[in-house]
Amino acid sequence: MVENMLISRNKTEEQGFTLIEVMMALVILGVGVFAIVGLQTRNMSYNTGSKKQTEGYTWAMDQVETLLALPYTDGNLQPNGGSATVDNDGYTVVQGPYTVEWDVNNNAAIPNSRIINVRVRWNNKEVAQVDYTRILNSF
Repeated sequence: MVENMLISRNKTEEQGFTLIEVMMALVILGVGVFAIVGLQTRNMSYNTGSKKQTEGYTWAMDQVETLLALPYTDGNLQPNGGSATVDNDGYTVVQGPYTVEWDVNNNAAIPNSRIINVRVRWNNKEVAQVDYTRILNSF
């Protein structure tokens, strides 16, 4: 009978979770939830940056197509001595929150051609750049 009492007491003492075990489980769960929230926030930031870059390239290619449709002698395609690395030294147009700038320089390597650098900025940060060569006889 004494033996039965010891067995039943041991069984009752081992049932359930202690408060420390529950608290540790909650701490581990909380760390996991905070990690997921942090990753989600960072992901939203990256998505916003990707959206701005995609929109910037769209505006840049739109400007390239506009410039390709102009005759070679058009005023917007005249060399202006602008540099692809210097802001606000070329032709500029504002497209919503974006600033599209293009620089035109004569291409010394190919006669009767010009190098055109198109850059798009958003909040004074460059988000897209397209460089191409325009030749006099191109269509």
